Amino acid sequence: MGRVRILSLLAVAALALACGGDDLTLPNEGQPAELAAVRGNGQNGTVGAPLADSLVVRVLDRFGSPIGGIEVSWTAEVGGSVNPATAVTDADGRAGTQRTLGPQPGTYTTVATVAQLPEEPAVFTTTGVAAKLSLVTQPSPSAVSGVPLERQPVIQLLDADANPVARQGVVVTVQIATGGGSLGGSTSVASDPNGLVAFTDLSIRGEPGNRTLLFAADAFASTASAPVAVGVGAAASIAIAAGEEQSAMVSTAVSEPPAAVVRDLDGNPVAGIPVTFSVISGGGSVTGGTVTTGPDGVARVGSWTLGSTAGPNSLQAQVQGLELQGSPVTFTATGTAGPLSLERSTIAASPGTIAASTGAVASTITVTARDAFDNPIPGLDVVLSATGAGNVLTQPAEPTDPSGTATGQLAATGLGAHVVSATIAGQAIQATATVTVTGGSPAAGNSQAGVPNGVAGRATVIEIRLGDAFGNPVAGAPGAIAVAVSGANPATGLPVEEVGGGLYRVRYTPTVAGTDLVSVQVNSAAVTGSPFTSQVAPGPVDPASSTAQVSRTPSIFTIIDVLVTARDAQG
Repeated sequence: MGRVRILSLLAVAALALACGGDDLTLPNEGQPAELAAVRGNGQNGTVGAPLADSLVVRVLDRFGSPIGGIEVSWTAEVGGSVNPATAVTDADGRAGTQRTLGPQPGTYTTVATVAQLPEEPAVFTTTGVAAKLSLVTQPSPSAVSGVPLERQPVIQLLDADANPVARQGVVVTVQIATGGGSLGGSTSVASDPNGLVAFTDLSIRGEPGNRTLLFAADAFASTASAPVAVGVGAAASIAIAAGEEQSAMVSTAVSEPPAAVVRDLDGNPVAGIPVTFSVISGGGSVTGGTVTTGPDGVARVGSWTLGSTAGPNSLQAQVQGLELQGSPVTFTATGTAGPLSLERSTIAASPGTIAASTGAVASTITVTARDAFDNPIPGLDVVLSATGAGNVLTQPAEPTDPSGTATGQLAATGLGAHVVSATIAGQAIQATATVTVTGGSPAAGNSQAGVPNGVAGRATVIEIRLGDAFGNPVAGAPGAIAVAVSGANPATGLPVEEVGGGLYRVRYTPTVAGTDLVSVQVNSAAVTGSPFTSQVAPGPVDPASSTAQVSRTPSIFTIIDVLVTARDAQG
């Protein structure tokens, strides 16, 4: 009828335009544009009796929206009556009436009209029959959703005088008359030779509430059941209701305790079902681990405390002994690091020993921010400080990274132990690191040598004190020293002995009295004063090397000339 009306309106509009008229008005929003039959059409009823189901119409505007407060007039044609004769539409645009048939079998018509739509009535047709259906066994007054009725309905075929009709093969169909939902099992059953129709596995599915059933058959007046109170079915599924994907500080409880909901096959919440919650990863614990679902089907754990290690945690909920769809459900949460621990945070230096420099050689200082459970803490500012002289500190360029670390560097020109400490987010941690600074590369300009005069036959000891570019004594560098002797007692490749504290000694033994020139080089560069002069004196008189010469044969009272030549051991 809606399509016919639109075409009619278009035709009227075209006619008005063709006639030059300007008075055509189409229905606006909120004004009746359609009257439609929505329930009760095509029923079979017993003559002289009310129909089993009401007749209902709906009033809509031209946008398809329902309109309330519209008066609908009902007219019973071909006999019988309607009650009420006028009805006002509700908020959903619906209005209804109860139809009672006349005394004769046949077709009865009922017409609904709205004053705003005089040309578009809603027409219902009903077949009045002398025979009717009778419920000799009502369905159970209560039922569980999806479960066959404990007491199944039984229908008897009756004639106009209410006598049983023994007719086999009459098919009776059942449907839900009020309350919504769906039916399960066999909804069409044929009569037996005695005219009895027995349903065997009928069930009702849907939300909790009352339902009435309508039974119908061709040429028989329909009949409706007494109300059936439908309750929730058995537990069929479990799902997360609340508390998923949270985060909390390690070893603390999440803000919203996780909750699971248990439903039947139709999605109705099921009460009284014990749900068990258990931690499956991340450590931690729960209180109230087994909880019974409430009227809303929800079971909520008492609390969920995360483990002490930062990162993912998971919790499961399931119903023991039942295989429910979606079971087990898993809740996840992320544990975040706790407050900074001044005791657990660390500082380390690598390498622990460096040569003196202004930055060419440095120790990397690594600071790690941790909480009381050794979890790394990112995003904190770190400031370094160090004891000792000549420090060159490079502060961390960035806050602590995801592993909780920040790095800087220490170089120094002063020797000895440099103790490095750190503050994290303005708080001094307890740990420290020690960097030992040793002398740098030997520098000839900051090194000294002492070369004494020598004595033939005795070792001449040359002392060299190595210094680095900053004047620090340099240990462990004998290979940097080269000493060579020229002159009276030439010598090369002399071994170097390290005494300690940056002092070294080189020994050579001259054998000839005279002048020696001693060259001292450090890393191939001459130290100040090189070459050094060493005057070598003869050694002590050696009788074995000395001689005496007598000029004549000695006699009494004769003067003898003796020439003695004294020489040392080297001649």
